[in-house]
Amino acid sequence: MAGKQQSNEPNFVAVDVGGTKILGVLADRRGVIRARERLPTPRTDNPAEIVEAIEGVIEAVLKEEDLSHRDVTAIGVAIPGVVDPKKGTIVRTPNSCLSGVHLVPRLESRFGCRVILGNDCNLGTLGEVWLGSARGAKSAMGIFVGTGIGAGFAQKKKIWRGAREVAGEIGHIVMEIGGPLCGCGNRGCFEALAGRAAIERDIRDAVAKGESTLLTEILDGDLSVIRSKALKQALEKGDPLVERIMRRAAEIIGYACLTVRHLLDPEWIVLGGGVMEACGDTLWPTIQAVVNSDQLPGARERGGLCLSALGDDAVVLGAVAIAARKVGINVFKSLRNIKYPCVEECHPGSITIAGKQYEEDVVILSHGRVKKASSKLVNESDAWLSEELLEMLTRGGVETVILGLGFDVKNTDISKIYEFFARRRISLLALPTPQAAIAYERSNTRRSAYFCVSR
Repeated sequence: MAGKQQSNEPNFVAVDVGGTKILGVLADRRGVIRARERLPTPRTDNPAEIVEAIEGVIEAVLKEEDLSHRDVTAIGVAIPGVVDPKKGTIVRTPNSCLSGVHLVPRLESRFGCRVILGNDCNLGTLGEVWLGSARGAKSAMGIFVGTGIGAGFAQKKKIWRGAREVAGEIGHIVMEIGGPLCGCGNRGCFEALAGRAAIERDIRDAVAKGESTLLTEILDGDLSVIRSKALKQALEKGDPLVERIMRRAAEIIGYACLTVRHLLDPEWIVLGGGVMEACGDTLWPTIQAVVNSDQLPGARERGGLCLSALGDDAVVLGAVAIAARKVGINVFKSLRNIKYPCVEECHPGSITIAGKQYEEDVVILSHGRVKKASSKLVNESDAWLSEELLEMLTRGGVETVILGLGFDVKNTDISKIYEFFARRRISLLALPTPQAAIAYERSNTRRSAYFCVSR
């Protein structure tokens, strides 16, 4: 790979090796993601095939930016299991065939740079502490609810890995003695009660006993695998069975948060993972109610509970952070100012940004790129934004989101949008578009914006 001339700015590659997908990104020391590649994880018992897929994802993000191996400063790899960062070895991956693989020597030999491994939930927590919902926290616990449940604990911007590299395995605390069998072999684990696999099991058991669910229609009668997106659809349609089972899972998650609070008392508890990503705003009131019911007060009000702001990017950004640390760069001290484009003029039907006129709604992403808005306000009666647009505005370490709601906003109700961002600890300024443009120019935070000029 020839590549372009190497610059002095370090380039970090991060890879999140999941059970169903492998996500790779190329990012700088500020956490700005410049390229990404997502591939399905090979369904195989041959570890060499998965290692080849990891290498393929790395090659793909380099190719996207026309970079060569010599342009890579370091690589961070997130693994769903127990790893030994010092030896560069994957110790145990319960849901993968990578146990025992010496991954670091292989990748260092191929790409000619330093490589570091980390547990995926540990790195997800670190990502949230760096650029997400726990930004600035002295301590934070990340709980990631997906097929199973994992977690990580960070204190003073460093992950607490434990004496045997297995700290934070909250998914396997026993919450019901003699309860359902967990994949780890124990019974009644948190994961076996509230992970997505447990939710699927409970739904299938209820259907087998004669209860009905809209999931049968949503999934064309095949309930063998119920993804988080399908659970969200059922909740949005008011499916009584799914609502009951998800409410129970939310209660259990809430009590797990209480356990974390009483054991470690972190400043922030961040809830992430596929289930929370899809259904978190629906589950939030139940989880929050349980946490608020705590009868053991602290000495002062500080921190609390929040949803992940980074989503899928939490893990890869955590991997960027450890890759940078591997070569002596502290990303927490390297947040250089991002150069944002100037919003110069805005009128009904047009907006001028950095000398270019746009005649449609636009989004300015967290790293300063201007993009035509493919998604608009989908319901003008309550000003709710599409999922695509919310994700664009939230990602990238955003501290502030600025919404230019248009030129006629007399009856615009944005209470739901405020709640969405508040749960992720992101400040929101929602104003008529001309005032929003002024607020954007005056802001000195890491920010994103949506400017509506179509109404």
